[in-house]
Order: sequence, then C-alpha cells, then structure tokens
Amino acid sequence: MKFRLGSQWLDDRSSVTRLLQRVLDEEGPSDDYLFDLDKDITLFHEGDTLNNIYILLDGVVQLYKKKPHTENNFPVLELKSGSLIGIAAFTTGLPSLTTAKTMQKCRFLRIPKSDVDDLVAKHPQMGGYLDELILANLLERFRQNIILQMKLDSANKQLKDERNEVKQAYRELQEAQNKLVHQEKLATLGQLVAGFAHEVNNPTAALLRSTDTLEHHLRKFMTRFYNNSSPGDGSELSFFEKGKKAGFPDTSTTRERARTLKEEFPSLQNSQIRLMAQMQPDLIDSLRSVYAENSDRIQYYLDQFEFGKMFQNIESAGERISGLVKSLKSYSRADTEDQYEWIDIREGIHDTLQLTSNRIKFYEIYTDLPDVPKIRADAAGLNQVWTNIILNASDVMGKTGSLDIRCGSSDDVVWVSIRDDGPGIEEEILDKIFEPNFTTKKTGKKFGLGLGLSISKEIVNQHGGTIKAENADEGGARFTVRLPIDGNSGKNG
Repeated sequence: MKFRLGSQWLDDRSSVTRLLQRVLDEEGPSDDYLFDLDKDITLFHEGDTLNNIYILLDGVVQLYKKKPHTENNFPVLELKSGSLIGIAAFTTGLPSLTTAKTMQKCRFLRIPKSDVDDLVAKHPQMGGYLDELILANLLERFRQNIILQMKLDSANKQLKDERNEVKQAYRELQEAQNKLVHQEKLATLGQLVAGFAHEVNNPTAALLRSTDTLEHHLRKFMTRFYNNSSPGDGSELSFFEKGKKAGFPDTSTTRERARTLKEEFPSLQNSQIRLMAQMQPDLIDSLRSVYAENSDRIQYYLDQFEFGKMFQNIESAGERISGLVKSLKSYSRADTEDQYEWIDIREGIHDTLQLTSNRIKFYEIYTDLPDVPKIRADAAGLNQVWTNIILNASDVMGKTGSLDIRCGSSDDVVWVSIRDDGPGIEEEILDKIFEPNFTTKKTGKKFGLGLGLSISKEIVNQHGGTIKAENADEGGARFTVRLPIDGNSGKNG
C-alpha cells in the first residue's frame, strides 16, 4: 500500500519525510502506522511516559502546561502539519512536560519505539532521516520560542510602561489632592484669622484705652495724695514714671546687680533687692539717701516703681497683642481680596519672625535687610515660604542656633537668603528636598508630611522665581529665593 504524507509539510522537511515514507513502505502496509483523531481529543497528558513517536500529518495540535498548585492548563505552543509531537519525552525517556490536544480533526503517523529500533537496525539510513527530522522540528520549536519570547518581552515592557504611567498618574493625583487640601486649609485659616483679629482687636483696644484713662486718673490721685499726706518728699511720682520706662533687663544683669545691692543694703529683703536691681541708676542714688535717713520708707518708693512697671506690663502686653494680630492679618492677608499686590518683602519677613518667635526665641537672629524695590507678589504665599524655611531650620537646629537672614536686589530681581548653622543637607538628598512627600523627619521628632518645601517651590514658581538649597561655606544650609520685581505677569496688579 502506498503511504502518502500530508500536503502541508514544511519545504525543508519534505525530502526527509519522503525518504522516511519509502523505508516504511518497504516494511509493509503503512496504514498500520496511521490514525485519525477528532477535535478536542487528548493525545497524551503531562507526566505520561511516551513509547511512540508522533508525526502530525494534517491538522493542528496545542501543547498545554499545568499551572502550579492548580488543575488549570495554559497553552504554551501550537504545532502544525509536519511537527514531531512528544519528541523530548520520546528521545529522553522522561515523563512528558506537556499535554497534547487536537484543535481540529488531525491525522498522525505513530511509530512505536520498538519499530523505530527495528527500522534503524534494518535500514541504517533511517536513523539519519529521523535525526534530520528531529533537528528540523527542534529548530522550528526554537524559532517559535524566540517569537513567543519576543512577544512576551514586548507585552511585559508595555505592561511595565502602563504600570509606571498609572503610578505617575497616582502620584500626580495624590500631589494635587494634598495641594487642594492645603489650599483649603489656608483659605479656612484666612477666614479664621479675620474673625479672630476682629474679636481680639476690640477688647485689646478697649484694654489699652482703659489703661490710658486709668493712668490719667491715677496720676491726678497720686498728685493730690503726695501734696497732702505723702510720707515722702514729693519725688515719689518720678519713681512711678521711671517704673513705666524701666524696660526689661536680662536675667544675668539683674542677678549681678542684685548681688552688689545686697551688700550695700543688707537689711532689705530679697524681693526688695530684686526690684531695686531693675531700677535706673539715678533712682538707686535717691534710695541711698532714703535708706540712710529711714530704711523703712524704702518700701514706699519701691511700691511706686512697681506700680509704674505694672502699667508698663499692661501696655506692653496690649501692644504685643495688637502687634501679633496685625502681623497675623498681614501674614495671611485676611483683609486683602487681590492676592497679587506691590509689597515690601521685608515686612513679610518681619511678620514671620514675629509669629515664629516662640520657636526661635533662643536663637541668635542676624538680619541684613536694606531697602529693596517693592515687588508684585502674593504676600501670604511668600510668608508661607519664609515660615517653611525658618521652621525647617528650627527642626534641624533644635533649641539653640542662629539664623542669618539677608535680602538684596540686582537688575529686575529681589533675593532673600536664609542660612542656619545646623548640620547642613546631605549631598545625596539635595536634589530631593523639594519633591512632594519627601521628609527627613523621623519617628520621635516633629511630624512632617514632606509638603512644606514642595509647596514653597510651587509658590516661588508661580511668581516666576527660583528657590535654591545649598550647603553654605560658613556651615549650615542656605536657602536663596529670587523673585522678579514684576511678579507673575498673569496676575493683575
């Protein structure tokens, strides 16, 4: 019987298969080696030991691999006419690595291993034919694997690019959300400041007016008292006046004066000595005369001085409250509708130093703020920049340190430089400190979201300016902000 191979063999295999056909025909009817399978029939399973070699004459066979830890299979390779199936398991004797399943009606040539051995023994050229056929199939498998790998690499690259795009979009969304939240907080702060300023200003103004009125009436009362029944010589009023102007000497100076006065006035109590240590030299000279005549009368003069200091404290506290409210309003621009206006940049720096005074009260503050041109800017936004830089410096330096704040102008630009004497910025993070959510504040230290400098940079960019961080030659970190005098041309002045 004439054995006919399928018509879809690859050209480079046709000569080998014809030779193989001739050898098989010499052995007898080749139909013994032929069989057909319908669609969706499994030829062999993964893990089977194969004792036959299968040559696909017509049709398509799909190889499947079982997914680890599941019963599901996924396709790995599609074989067409002319392919050897199960070649690795047949030649090595190891269990099959895949499952073979027909995708349509197929015709196969199946040669048992025992027949292959007999054919090779009787026809030595048969071994060469099979070797060539196996090699051709392996090369085809290799080519298909390369194509699949290229497709897989392309798909992985596309997936990676899409994943990076999603990550970038998420970061931008998160950054935009953080900025919106921050802007909303600033808007709310502005409204709260306006209400707070109104509520605090009124009682503070009333307090200062009442203090002035009280002082006026008190002077009249004291004058009548001194003229009629004062145990003194009429100079008591000067102690009251000097008490109002005594100022606030530092603790070390007061302590040193007190030690000297205690030696000179040994019979006075410590509380009296401490009060005398705050007096001006001419008042102490007057008390020496009083002490020499009658030491008991000294307390009367001390009372007048302390009375004056009380008024000084009340007026100073009231003026400080008014100053803080004014700085707070200026800082947030709660009373300004148009954000961009012509401003003196030094006022914002002074306001910021006033409002951060509790954090920097132990620092040495050096300022060199000469006259500079006014710039067209958002004052509240720039105040936020100064605040972020100063508070960051405070976080780094701790309780003690120094700040050097300068400003100047050149061409059409006004610049501000703020330098601390902290440890500086590590070189590897200099390029990262303006990135959103980047923070060096660790657990146990002040909490930080890493938004301060990022928002500062955005504010400066909106003004058409630049902000730069560097390690100063003198030590510490220096932030330099450069702003165009005309500000953002997109805003109306």
